[in-house]
Amino acid sequence: MLTDSDGSASFTSGGIFFRGVRADAAFISDLRRAVRVWLEQLDVDDDRKHDVVLASYEALANAVEHAYDIDDDSASLDFEATYLPQDQILEVRVADHGCWHDADSTPTSRGHGLALIRGLATDVVVDPTPQGTHVTIHWSL
Repeated sequence: MLTDSDGSASFTSGGIFFRGVRADAAFISDLRRAVRVWLEQLDVDDDRKHDVVLASYEALANAVEHAYDIDDDSASLDFEATYLPQDQILEVRVADHGCWHDADSTPTSRGHGLALIRGLATDVVVDPTPQGTHVTIHWSL
């Protein structure tokens, strides 16, 4: 599981926050489990919980795969999920600190991550900046 040396983490009733998490498949799997545990505490429909977990993991996987070279030991990302029950809004933010590149030039059936995320959420905003890409995913509940 994620520890202080893997990035800082914080849980609140309204959100879950991870900063400086190593951009690696094993670490984002830990984040997926943490999101699932956090969602279990919320009064949110089970199907919507599944959508949030899947879309969050896909955004994290995109950051790992497309923001950094595979041998970049400094690769990190930030993850934040917030729930505003009074507004019936759930929001997930994934931010990397890398620079977009294609993961592989081999033709495959892959490459549908953002389409999948858009199909699961109410709204998706992708904001590429010189400091990295920020993906914000919203659900109106």
